[in-house]
Amino acid sequence: MNRRWSIYIKKVISLILLRIKTFVSTSFSRYSLVVVIIFTLSANLCGQVVNIEKKRKGNQDGFAGVIKFGFDIVENNKHIVKFKNVIDLQYKKASHVWIFINDIKLMQVDDNKLVNDGFQHLRYNYTFKDSSFLTFEAFTQNQYNTVKQIEKRFLAGAGLRYRIVNTDKMSVYLATLGMYEYEKRSNADKEILETARLTSYVSMSWDILDNLSFKHISYYQPSFKNLNNYRFASESSFNIKITSMLFFKTAINLTLDSHPSEGVNRTFYVLENALQFKF
Repeated sequence: MNRRWSIYIKKVISLILLRIKTFVSTSFSRYSLVVVIIFTLSANLCGQVVNIEKKRKGNQDGFAGVIKFGFDIVENNKHIVKFKNVIDLQYKKASHVWIFINDIKLMQVDDNKLVNDGFQHLRYNYTFKDSSFLTFEAFTQNQYNTVKQIEKRFLAGAGLRYRIVNTDKMSVYLATLGMYEYEKRSNADKEILETARLTSYVSMSWDILDNLSFKHISYYQPSFKNLNNYRFASESSFNIKITSMLFFKTAINLTLDSHPSEGVNRTFYVLENALQFKF
């Protein structure tokens, strides 16, 4: 009886594996392109307002950072090339902090560039010694994004960052800065826009429980001349520690531009879920 069941189970497993193999061989070339495009686009569509807060690397003096290069070629019914370069550096000495970020993404399918997105950001922070809750910030940024018809966007600004809450469980920061913006669009009219904006943000990190944490940041960037011309960006995430090695993260990113280029959506969002195993 046990032998008969064993033979039957093996046949069922063999049949299932055969069906999977058949599906993969006949459908991969058709569906792989769709999957690659969906995941690559969803990772890049919210890249208009850059979240610098999550790039900060702690309070130790010296250099800290990450350098990444990625290059993929996929050949099926389409020729797909993907390239990514990230340079994320911080240098700290006493009350002075320098942050430099270079982030470039490119995906090309045959002769069509579906994603061509990148920015370079340089930021300087100085925390006043007689008032550790107050920090001076200055930054400059260059950016382009073909999906949003941004051929070139240059930013430069400065202002103050305030530490509102700083405990073992929670930290909250608020910043108010002024910035100059130059934008050249890649639409039919080749618009060139120059705008003076307020750029403000609030960021929070909260260890709710030993196994549950929450992070949030929101940016608001209205024009000084016209408050109806604004950008808003928000990123929220929950991190759940399931076991000592298993973690789950869920996050939502939202960006809104009140005056985008013609034909470009006002709102973009990405919902991310990830299960991570650390050992």
